[in-house]
Amino acid sequence: KFSEIEKLTVNIQGAGAAPAYLQLSVSLELENEAQKVAIDELLPRVRDQFQAYLRELRLEDLNGSAGVLRIKEELLRRVNVAAAPYKVRDVLLKEMLVQ
Repeated sequence: KFSEIEKLTVNIQGAGAAPAYLQLSVSLELENEAQKVAIDELLPRVRDQFQAYLRELRLEDLNGSAGVLRIKEELLRRVNVAAAPYKVRDVLLKEMLVQ
């Protein structure tokens, strides 16, 4: 089962003084329908955790596949903290746009 997190848009630290923005849409992979129902009730907490983390990113943190992998790992770690005792299997990137 999957739970969708609607698009997040956050400002990140760009090169120099220029502002940069990150738009991100993700799906959370869950064990079963019961977990999906439970996680859906916790989505405001999950979104808060994601936004706090994403705002700390710098433009160079997003470079390459290694950067994307680190972001996915960190989002997974944070969602599992916010959603405990429920376990999210994976965070799937649906959209990631940097402006």
